[in-house]
Amino acid sequence: MQQQTSEALRDWFKAVEPVCAELFNAAYVMCGNYDLAEYALRSAILNAWLQDTGTGMGFRERLRAALRRAAFSSALSDEGIEAEFTWPGIGQVDADDPILAQLSNEKVQTQRLVLLRHGCGLSHRSIAQLTELSQAQARGELRRFVSRCRRRLDKSERGRAEAMIARQAKRLLARRGPGTPHPAQVYRAFEAEALSSGGGGQRISRVLGAALMLLMALACAGAFWLFAVLVRR
Repeated sequence: MQQQTSEALRDWFKAVEPVCAELFNAAYVMCGNYDLAEYALRSAILNAWLQDTGTGMGFRERLRAALRRAAFSSALSDEGIEAEFTWPGIGQVDADDPILAQLSNEKVQTQRLVLLRHGCGLSHRSIAQLTELSQAQARGELRRFVSRCRRRLDKSERGRAEAMIARQAKRLLARRGPGTPHPAQVYRAFEAEALSSGGGGQRISRVLGAALMLLMALACAGAFWLFAVLVRR
């Protein structure tokens, strides 16, 4: 049984692997701390598995949503509030791209705001929860960054500045840097937690529960049919 469960875990994780780097990087920029980001990543993947998250259409969006919930829970916990801020910024980028060139010149706080807003798609309210800034301060800092980017762009591109920023921010989150956990490492941690959590048993219980509900529904339908027949007589 354990071997079959391990095979099921590996098959399911294949759909997670292509977005492992993105999920971790998003968790890191949200939590601001490496260890909290690793924990949030593991929690999101395990929760997705236990909730029978299928790997069909919308799977990645469900994973991203699970990651956001886990990252916010970690970042806003007592441990998260007291944790050291270790996010290093965006690191080396393509200096020929005007958006990345401008972003690389910004302080780490602004880089984080840009990735939270344009990469993770968080609202100003959510950003304020994760940072020491108010919504107005975050909004103002982001607006000024967009203005600085526009000045670097050709006139024909300035109207698309925010879309260009979002595209580059998402690319930054998707890349695997030196500190990004390797998918094999993430899988080993996920496999150990999934097997020890009894996830397979929980899935079987849910299937049996659904089957029982179906049988009960059929029994009720049969009882109503019999009652209708007797009443007509």
